[in-house]
Amino acid sequence: MPVNRGTYTFVNRQSGTAMEMGADHSLIGMPPKENETQKWEISPLGAGHSIRNLKTGKYLSVKSLSKDAPIVASDYPVAWYIREVRVNEENAAFYEIRWPMTDIMLELADSGSSTPKTKILIAEGQLPQDKHRARYWRANRVRQPSFYQPSSSANNTGTSAFSIAGLAEKWRLILPAKPTPPTQS
Repeated sequence: MPVNRGTYTFVNRQSGTAMEMGADHSLIGMPPKENETQKWEISPLGAGHSIRNLKTGKYLSVKSLSKDAPIVASDYPVAWYIREVRVNEENAAFYEIRWPMTDIMLELADSGSSTPKTKILIAEGQLPQDKHRARYWRANRVRQPSFYQPSSSANNTGTSAFSIAGLAEKWRLILPAKPTPPTQS
């Protein structure tokens, strides 16, 4: 199943560490936790997707398209190709996060080290299957809080505080009063 618009965490298949925006705006692997620095907003962009960190509002980008170049934070979105990879022995879907139309993709350094603060770099080329695990990411959809907050003044009858009369009253307060015709003397 492709990654759709939404908020996700990405956990590396090899290390079990989560993709996190570091304090210096570099991309690192850290133990998973409920932290905004590990939450990523995915949005369609051209033929791919932008990846924006919820905490910083910065987008994933690259300094250069060279081997082992660091992933950096940017104020400007770039399109990434997020390719689903089925792993039959685990009956699971993982994702490669690739630069479009290339073999360049995100990789957790040091063969997918689980050491906290391991850099996430771009890499290309073929790897043995056991090493390729450092390039696979599990996408976990994060449920964001709803913007809708039920009214605390709802009564206990099981009905909502929302009513047409209440809405009309609010509009009456917002709209100017209807002018009255002038009186003739």
